[in-house]
Amino acid sequence: MFKKPTVLSFESILEEYPSPIVTSKKIIPEWYKKIPKWNNNEIHTDNEGINQTVKQCMPFLDALSCGYVATLPYDLLVKDRNGSPFLIWNNDVEKTPGWRSKVAHENIVPLNHFPLEYTWNACVSFSVPKGYNMLVTHPLNRYDLPFTTLSGIIEGEYVVQPSGSFPFYIKHGFTGLIEQGTPIFQIIPFKTESWESQKIEGLSKIGTTNQKASNLVFNGWYKNKFWTRKEYK
Repeated sequence: MFKKPTVLSFESILEEYPSPIVTSKKIIPEWYKKIPKWNNNEIHTDNEGINQTVKQCMPFLDALSCGYVATLPYDLLVKDRNGSPFLIWNNDVEKTPGWRSKVAHENIVPLNHFPLEYTWNACVSFSVPKGYNMLVTHPLNRYDLPFTTLSGIIEGEYVVQPSGSFPFYIKHGFTGLIEQGTPIFQIIPFKTESWESQKIEGLSKIGTTNQKASNLVFNGWYKNKFWTRKEYK
């Protein structure tokens, strides 16, 4: 018998944009796809040794493709107004980003971002079952985006309101269009469990052994030995 998958439920309030939440693996950025496995397509050079790139790092790809992503349901134009970002959208769009005139603390503002806090309105409600939580965070490893969304954890069974309230900040110097379909935050479900930390003798030795074993091959050791495929549909 196959185990029935756990479900992340969602519903859009925009008939014209019915699926604002998609699996993260569907929107892997083109710049990542274009990265070669080896710098300059050479496995080894005299100056740099083994030329592996991040394309061979499975943990990096797992972060990109983990869980689900909420995408922006409308175009958003960012213009400069007296040195601060000014957000513009089509007048027919009612559900738009909000903003807060005061920031709770300067340490909340990401480095090199304007200290003006906006909030995404993704026009979607979503939830996971009791016994699970959701990490809602900036799309992982997506530092190419012109904004940064703050992180939060939402309890299972709670249904997020469609207006949302997900804070984000615009990068200094950015003006231009944030297009419909841009990933604005990532949703990573995880099971609610009790944890504790322990000091275990010998873990460093195991880690060193793993490093030596991986060095015996040019690539693929971690993927072939430990990696398992994650299913998000």
